[in-house]
Amino acid sequence: MSIPKRLIGFVIVLIGVSILSFSLSAISGVDPAEAIARHQIFNASPELIERIREEYNLDRSIVERYFSWMSGILKGDFGISYMSHNAVRDDIASLLPKTLALSGLSLTLIIVVALPVGALCAQYHNGIFDQIMRWVTVFGICIPIFWLGFLLLLMFAVKVPLFKVVPEPGLKGYILPAISLAMPSMCTAIRLFRSSLLTELSADYVAFLYSRGQSKSRVLWAHAFRNALPPMITLFASYAGALIAGSAIVESIFSIKGFGSYLIKAVVARDLPVISASVLIVASIFVLLNLFADITNRLLCPRTALKEDADA
Repeated sequence: MSIPKRLIGFVIVLIGVSILSFSLSAISGVDPAEAIARHQIFNASPELIERIREEYNLDRSIVERYFSWMSGILKGDFGISYMSHNAVRDDIASLLPKTLALSGLSLTLIIVVALPVGALCAQYHNGIFDQIMRWVTVFGICIPIFWLGFLLLLMFAVKVPLFKVVPEPGLKGYILPAISLAMPSMCTAIRLFRSSLLTELSADYVAFLYSRGQSKSRVLWAHAFRNALPPMITLFASYAGALIAGSAIVESIFSIKGFGSYLIKAVVARDLPVISASVLIVASIFVLLNLFADITNRLLCPRTALKEDADA
């Protein structure tokens, strides 16, 4: 599928996500007017609830409210938060960079560790290094993120105080949270890249390269490595979106006031404008990252892209 067609498809996906997120929030059984009123006064009177319903245009039909919400989003207006009474845009703008920094560092760790380690596991297939990494990755996949976070705090902030319990400003404050967030995805990526490389090493062109006297190491790092990258790039794009969406647990453990913990608080408080805007933002990030992965794969393997276009 060509890039313009993918762009059109991604726009349709975003429209569908906006409709679903808004509709599910609107029909969730929570009265938005009552939620706003109870954030102001616990025992809100029916008169106050009705006044708030009129003030926020909540007495209009769901279709009218959706188009009003979408027109505001196109202008950069995501509404007013029931929790903070601030513009949702301002709250997200102040919190999202922290989560993006945490997720970006986590993704960097995944890529920097998974690709070379996975390649070494494939190079020394069924050797001692491969066997050790098999057990390490199984442990890393199975360990809960919150438990790993507490262990890292205990070891490197309490027992050996290399870091502080409350994150320091700057890159150092994100190191332990990034390791905790990245560990399961990193271990999964190592196993998948190892498997992808082993599949490449069994291809016909590899036998031809061996017949010309090239060593296994050269074939793996100079030829198979690049050919095994496209599925990993798609995987890393999915990981990037998942890291942003799943950062709430790590942010809670390491006392980071970021976008993930903000979304969890909004769900608990039934803050519908924040929930709808956050779901749309996360979906947009997923879409953009997958588009980036498609473009990168086409640049790495143009022959595969031409074949896909011909099949389509």
